[in-house]
Amino acid sequence: MLQKNLTTQYNYLSDEELIKLICHNNDELAFSTLYSRHARLLVHTAIRKTGTKTVAEDLVQEVFFKFWLGRHKFDIQKNAQAYLQGMLKNNIISHYYKEQRQQVFSIDDVESPADDVTRENLDYNLLSELYEQSLLKLPEKCRQVFVLSRRGYSLREIAATLEISEKTVEAHISKALRILRVEMKDYIALMLISTAFI
Repeated sequence: MLQKNLTTQYNYLSDEELIKLICHNNDELAFSTLYSRHARLLVHTAIRKTGTKTVAEDLVQEVFFKFWLGRHKFDIQKNAQAYLQGMLKNNIISHYYKEQRQQVFSIDDVESPADDVTRENLDYNLLSELYEQSLLKLPEKCRQVFVLSRRGYSLREIAATLEISEKTVEAHISKALRILRVEMKDYIALMLISTAFI
């Protein structure tokens, strides 16, 4: 009963107050409260960027694990939500790099864009064209799901729009990513990373 009352009290604390308890007192209950407050939104964001719930949950767990380990170095003046979102963004980018290293090709083999503006525009146009052509090779339903997911629609929204289950939505997104990786090879990592946070 005492634990329940204490948990309820912590729910009324601001992020800033929770951060102080975490950083100064190693308060695990404050950390748990912060996690409960922000984890769901972070997972939702990660699902939209990776297309896979399991991967998204793992990336968010890693965010909070790193946060706890580095709590004594954390600047308590920072906005907790923005900081966690920033950590998640870095984790997602790292995830894409790791995925690409597991393929036959390597992200390190991609030629760095030249300084010339015209060359940059040509590279971007080529990348966009390859992406659009690769999308056309997806099965129709799979393509519809993937395009909606890249436009920011949640799994639930996509499922409702196309009248399919959320599990089916996840399956279509995973399938689309597998096909696109094959079709675009080393270009796909740069495309996903460059469009994921627009």
